[in-house]
Amino acid sequence: MVTAQRRPERAEDVPISLTVRSGEALERMQATEMSALGKVVPSLVMMRTGSFTQPYLRGVGKRSTLGVENSVATYVDGVYLASSISALLDLRGIERIEVLNGPQGTLFGRNATGGVIQIVTRDPIGEDSGEVTLHAGTDGYLRSDLYLTGGDEQLAGNLAMSLSRNGGYGLNFYTGRTSQGETDHSLAARSKWVWRPDGPLTLTLAGDYQDIDQDFASLPVEGYTPIGLPRIQTFRDHDQDSPARYSFQYGGLSLRAVIEIGKLSLMSLTAVRALAAAYGVDLDLGPTPLFSASVAAKQDQFSQEIQLRSSGDAKLQWVTGLYFLSVEEQYDPTTFGYTGAYSARLGGRTGQALFSRGTASAYAAYAQGTLPLRETTRLTLGLRYTIEERALRANGQQGYAGPPAVRPIPGLPLPGQDPFRNRETFSELTWRGSLDHHFSDEAMAYLAVSRGFQSGGWNLQTPQIAAFGPETLDDFEAGLKIADQSQQVSADVNVFYYDYEDVQVSAITPMGNGTINAASADAYGMELQLNVRADEQTELTLGLARIETRFGRFPNASCINYTASAPVPYAPMACDVSGNHLPFAPELKLNVGASHRTSLGKAGTLLLSGNAAYNSGYFAEPDNVVRQGAYATVDVSAEWRPLGHLPSVRLWVINLTDAQYSESLVAFPTAGVLRSPAAPTQAGVSLSYGW
Repeated sequence: MVTAQRRPERAEDVPISLTVRSGEALERMQATEMSALGKVVPSLVMMRTGSFTQPYLRGVGKRSTLGVENSVATYVDGVYLASSISALLDLRGIERIEVLNGPQGTLFGRNATGGVIQIVTRDPIGEDSGEVTLHAGTDGYLRSDLYLTGGDEQLAGNLAMSLSRNGGYGLNFYTGRTSQGETDHSLAARSKWVWRPDGPLTLTLAGDYQDIDQDFASLPVEGYTPIGLPRIQTFRDHDQDSPARYSFQYGGLSLRAVIEIGKLSLMSLTAVRALAAAYGVDLDLGPTPLFSASVAAKQDQFSQEIQLRSSGDAKLQWVTGLYFLSVEEQYDPTTFGYTGAYSARLGGRTGQALFSRGTASAYAAYAQGTLPLRETTRLTLGLRYTIEERALRANGQQGYAGPPAVRPIPGLPLPGQDPFRNRETFSELTWRGSLDHHFSDEAMAYLAVSRGFQSGGWNLQTPQIAAFGPETLDDFEAGLKIADQSQQVSADVNVFYYDYEDVQVSAITPMGNGTINAASADAYGMELQLNVRADEQTELTLGLARIETRFGRFPNASCINYTASAPVPYAPMACDVSGNHLPFAPELKLNVGASHRTSLGKAGTLLLSGNAAYNSGYFAEPDNVVRQGAYATVDVSAEWRPLGHLPSVRLWVINLTDAQYSESLVAFPTAGVLRSPAAPTQAGVSLSYGW
């Protein structure tokens, strides 16, 4: 059962291309972090730039920072996560995850141009039970998980907690420490309480918190010599004087109230969330202090949704609602340090401090209904109208070795002066229509058209750059879903075409990284998902995505001069990228999974699982110069589940092939090309005991 249309339905009855994975399946496939979802979802590429998690679905996504939100919206138990920092989620112990491909602009609204990632956590049950799991692995990996639930039919609650650390896997030649990928600590906690008093009311209070302190250093890319001239350049080792520590704390509370009024269901969802992050980056990538940055970021959000829904047995299935979101975010501050030859290149500049604050207020009303035209044919129509107000204010200063020692950042007043201000309002009507036909209880085909919208705004790292405009995406799609009554075989195949207008893309400007609008782009492709239960013991999964993406006419793109003879290394310049591929849009992705359960008689059972994923590679920037090559990963595990009250034992290996690919890849003006390598082969053991 999924909630892709904001009501419980079988996945095979929903006229939307989607991928559903249970928490247990994610555990078997070893995709227990957001960064690993790309290995089990065929059209998804998960990237990360610094502290910001950035999903790309069917090639649609962007480098998000504060002020620039993801094009693929992430929800936890119905609550939208406005910050891509807080999308760096731990997925152990959840109920399921739903990935909806294509714009979901009617029922999910803002910032769902590319699709939606829905995370559904476990509901408590009215009986006492629990589970504890201990993990140990290579590179000093240690983790403990605890899950408790209990209560009765009226009041039930649960608590899920985990604490982990990792010793790192890449040597810093400068410090002599193996710090790449090191996690000092990662604490994650979730709790949910459900109260069902006598009557038609159900209240659900949910809370979550995550605290991470880790090393996520940027390393050079072969063929692009960084300005810091490191003495060693291997795929995972590095040579840097400045630490790359990332510290995040984020969490929130939500209260869902559902009341049954006759044959109608009224829902209210109120949520607050907050985050604080601090991180540093050695941008010269070498042992000499030339160019570094440190950032302190904060964000607070409040959301309120009220929804009215028809009963499940009504002839006309409909849902309507109102939505409000308020976000306040700030860099307080972002600082850059310059020394040596790099400082001289900037005319003696020694530092820069930027203080910027942005606010966003979004208001929306939506409605969608599904009407049966015949016994086996249904028409679905939906509309959503969104108004979004954005504002910012900013100050900044630069320090110089010579007088005047303090100067304003071009376009911004000095701190203490009246700040630079800007304000814009954006609005859009988004829609969805679909026609589905059930040939039988086992086969359904659909045609769908929908529009997604993401408002414009400002990158708070470069607030003085003119606001970028909104983007829209029209999706034309046809699909076929098959699920036999024995549930042994299910298949989902679709073809789609995107008409993508005013595409928001990352831009490299003399002021720094910003966001601009490309004129247009298009994308088309097909996706196939297949699940086969060969027998009671064996299950196979297959996911395939074949996609083509192209920019339309885009003659004024912002690029980097990579030539060795350039007067200023890696200087920004104008270029024509018309006809180029969209960034992070591989032409082919494939994942194949298998699990087999073998009876050991009185000794219990043995569960063998594996997942292989292939990515054909992608470009990092619109200029299509820097490229991640093709790679494949293989993850395997073997779990012994004894009979009786004994702990299960699972042996696991992640990245068995030791594939060398990057979790982050970005061209940074005047510095070079930066990447963060994925972890090497990791192996370990997990002990789990439940009661």
